[in-house]
Amino acid sequence: MRNKYRNTDSSIKAGDLILTEQPFAFVLSSKEQGSRCDNCLEKGKVLKCSGCQFVHYCGRSCQRDAWGDHKWECANFKRVAPKVLPDGARMLAKIINRLYRGDGHSFRSFYSGTSFRMWKDLMSHYSDLKADKKRMDHFTSLCVVLYEFLKDISLPNTVEMMGLYGRMVINSFMILDIDMNSIGTGIYLASSILDHSCSPNAVATFDGKTINIRAIQDMPCLDWNQMRISYIDLMKTPYDRQTELLQNYYFLCQCDRCMDEKQIKHVHGAICLNKQCEEPVTIPWKENCQVVRKPETKTESNGTTTDSQSDEESTISLNKDVIENGEDKETLHCKECGTKYTDKHIDVFVKTMEFTHVHLQNMERASVAYVDVCQYCLDRQEGVLHPLNVMHAQTLDHAFDALIQVQLWEKACVYAEKLIRCFRFYYGDRNPLLGLLHLKYGKILLYKMEIPQALAQLKSAEKIIKMTHGDRHPLYKEQLMPLLQQAIMESS
Repeated sequence: MRNKYRNTDSSIKAGDLILTEQPFAFVLSSKEQGSRCDNCLEKGKVLKCSGCQFVHYCGRSCQRDAWGDHKWECANFKRVAPKVLPDGARMLAKIINRLYRGDGHSFRSFYSGTSFRMWKDLMSHYSDLKADKKRMDHFTSLCVVLYEFLKDISLPNTVEMMGLYGRMVINSFMILDIDMNSIGTGIYLASSILDHSCSPNAVATFDGKTINIRAIQDMPCLDWNQMRISYIDLMKTPYDRQTELLQNYYFLCQCDRCMDEKQIKHVHGAICLNKQCEEPVTIPWKENCQVVRKPETKTESNGTTTDSQSDEESTISLNKDVIENGEDKETLHCKECGTKYTDKHIDVFVKTMEFTHVHLQNMERASVAYVDVCQYCLDRQEGVLHPLNVMHAQTLDHAFDALIQVQLWEKACVYAEKLIRCFRFYYGDRNPLLGLLHLKYGKILLYKMEIPQALAQLKSAEKIIKMTHGDRHPLYKEQLMPLLQQAIMESS
């Protein structure tokens, strides 16, 4: 299937589809093996390949469609069984096979009538990789596996292999299911032209393995040099987002959102003790608590100042030792209304932040949220953390998902209402995750027969999801619209 792309001479409206592309190479995540088809990625009843007994297909049509790509790996899977190939090694093997046995070097993926990208156009960040011990250890382990797996093909030399590996890890997209959960990884050559912003003007969504890029802002014309998507989850401090981008993509993000003073003061904010004031109060809670990286400003010999782009960035920090040394104890107050904080208030805030931080890390490592832990964290945060504090937002997010899992609908609704404000602050008004939150909340309200509220939430979901996914996407057609139609019928 050829790429579909938007005519660059026309103006762009929010919701316009600007690019549809099939992957250059892709793999289904090993955690999804046996529950999804390895070709179309649909969830459902699947059968094992009779040859390798490793990959699964939903039917003969998908098996035939995938055979050209699978036949070479089928024999290799069978030979190394019962060993299982890691996802990264399988992806790299697929790339090597396409490059050295297929059309990989000559393949062109168009994003306009005359513009395209090829494999060689992807950045490998070779020098950055060589200096990255964690990535080099991963690369070495993949090479060991590949030398055993690809016995029937001469592997490239080490320098070429590092180039392939770099292009793979830097340019991979996480393939997301209908609920925006990762189910695989893909290389999309044309889509890789898109740079990152924490305040994007476009969004990438998936229908199976097909990537769709849609604009979420009106523009006078389509300029690919100005199009931005988000590479990462945005509900983090600017410092954490910048650190993740530096570690994974080797650049320091200095977008307007990262440098926004409003976000910086909210992310670790305490609630003002004056209940009539909504301004966050900055209270240092640990040593060198960095909230944003900013480039160093240097003074030139002629007296002018310039921003340094060196690796040593300055940071805005909230330093706990300032409070402990007593320098600010008497003056710590809300800058909006002047309400002062006592030692007791400061101590409660610090302990609440430390407690929440530990439990959020534990839940992240466990990949599951526990209702009782979330509830305990939220109880401690009540009246202490600002409603838009990032740790409060992350705890609400974990709690909402956990409550849905155990079907505690009443409490889920309470948290959803609070979470909507957080999602709007961190993700913006036109993010698919916000649309999904409205959809889930509306579905619960409809189940509870709170029809007017359900209808309002589902209409909000419809407005966002139609823009981010389009009205032909299964999320819109099969999930949202039946619920919206039911709510409309119930309300009449």
